[in-house]
Amino acid sequence: MVNLFLKKPLQAGEELEISGDDFHYLFRVLRLERGQQLCILDGQGGVFQAQIEESGGKKIRVLLEKQLEIDNEPRLRINLLQALPKKDRFETVLEKGTEIGLSSFTPLYTRRTVKKIKESSLPQRLQRWKNIVQNSAQQSGRTILPRVNSPLEWDQIPGLMPHYDLKLWAWENSDNSLNSIWEGGQKYKNVLLVAGPEGGFSSQEIEELHGWGFYDFSLGPRTLRSDTAGIISGAIILHLTGDMGE
Repeated sequence: MVNLFLKKPLQAGEELEISGDDFHYLFRVLRLERGQQLCILDGQGGVFQAQIEESGGKKIRVLLEKQLEIDNEPRLRINLLQALPKKDRFETVLEKGTEIGLSSFTPLYTRRTVKKIKESSLPQRLQRWKNIVQNSAQQSGRTILPRVNSPLEWDQIPGLMPHYDLKLWAWENSDNSLNSIWEGGQKYKNVLLVAGPEGGFSSQEIEELHGWGFYDFSLGPRTLRSDTAGIISGAIILHLTGDMGE
């Protein structure tokens, strides 16, 4: 069934008019017609079975028939703090990270970040990133829309730390594995996961991460690209918690 996030409070029995980009997606792209059903989601876990009552012009009217009991979100919430990679590779991180079940994404400026985003361009870039996440969430059947945060400066990391009960970072020189760190890991609820830049962390950053209480881990003998490391790390963590199969 087609999924559509509307990101507002919803209730069964309500009638909605859908227009704009959502109308284009349902009516022009998917070619849905009167009488067809779809799922409308509020982005916070509410899922409603809906039926198209009327379509035409530049809008469609749908009836929210009933609320569905669907719970397919990971119990563990992971915020991926991703060092901003070159070109559009962060968009791949957003798409694939949403598919596997990450809860939020925060682009990070490190000392070896090649290029920062201009302030004047940031609102447009953020909106594009959020659209990518929404499209991926609709395709993969997520019921809670992952959050996309504004870029974070390196020295702002400590301000995030009180909100997480486990802090991890992928490092190619680590002697630890995620398996060894995760012993008894079912008690964790919120994880802050850092994936570094393409040039690696500086010696000062490594020292600071250790001082801030982050656990380092290796992903094996092969060095992964920055935009690959965060996705792979998130998938392994969710597998260790049983969210991606035993």
